[in-house]
Amino acid sequence: MVIKKQPIISWLLKKDASDFIGKIGIAEVQNCLHSKYLNDGIRFLINVQRSEPNWGLPELVMPSFEEVMKKSAKSFYNIDHQLFQEFYKENECGILISQHWGTIVYSFGEDVLYVWLFITHKDGSKLYLYFYIKSTENNTRQIYTWPTLISDDELFCGNIVDRQHIYEYLTNFLISYLAVKKYVEVETVEIPIGTVTILDDTVLPYKTKEKIRNDSGQEVIVMDSRWFRKIINDNDIFVRGFFRLQNKKNVDGEWYKELIFVNPFVRHGYHRNAKIEENI
Repeated sequence: MVIKKQPIISWLLKKDASDFIGKIGIAEVQNCLHSKYLNDGIRFLINVQRSEPNWGLPELVMPSFEEVMKKSAKSFYNIDHQLFQEFYKENECGILISQHWGTIVYSFGEDVLYVWLFITHKDGSKLYLYFYIKSTENNTRQIYTWPTLISDDELFCGNIVDRQHIYEYLTNFLISYLAVKKYVEVETVEIPIGTVTILDDTVLPYKTKEKIRNDSGQEVIVMDSRWFRKIINDNDIFVRGFFRLQNKKNVDGEWYKELIFVNPFVRHGYHRNAKIEENI
């Protein structure tokens, strides 16, 4: 897999400013109302950018990490509104690179999540979807978008029933991703510019090796469920307290997951393996 350079990422991170001029826009659509709505989405993102948010490095979500997200999602349903509030207070925003969707830009307001979906065509970044979601105290959500946008065949393919779930899916994807990253003990690796990293992904059903080449022009964080790096540490390590999902069994003998807090503790060294090729 090659992580290519994207004007939208370069612009948000304020790198290579001259390269993105004229290369960020909206998808070509015949519907004037849809075109206007998407242009409004670009203008709003420009206003967000003027506040100089800390987008952080782009994060590539691997299939195995998505599997962890799916398994954990139900554990966060009852604290959905709480999560919206926490992410807002923490000024959460970022850039996700999805192998399935494209590039997702997100930012939180007070009880609100804003989402922009960009797809790269040749050397340009085109906005295909913009919407925002308001969270309520009873853990329900209200979606705000142009009502006929998903029926536009120039923007989306597939049947209309599947398209109607796009907003819900993307929202769940983002909330689950951020919740897992916040509450579950995970590891990340930064891929330097112009390098190839070989992933040995051993979490079923994604038992594969995959090369990732970073040609994006900036470092990229890869979110994977398990990393095998050559790290040898024989010292005592102080681990801060953290939340994690604990397997438990109810009175009917059925397994479920419960979010618990693990107290701080000291662990002893570890060995991990990986293979990273140098610049090519």
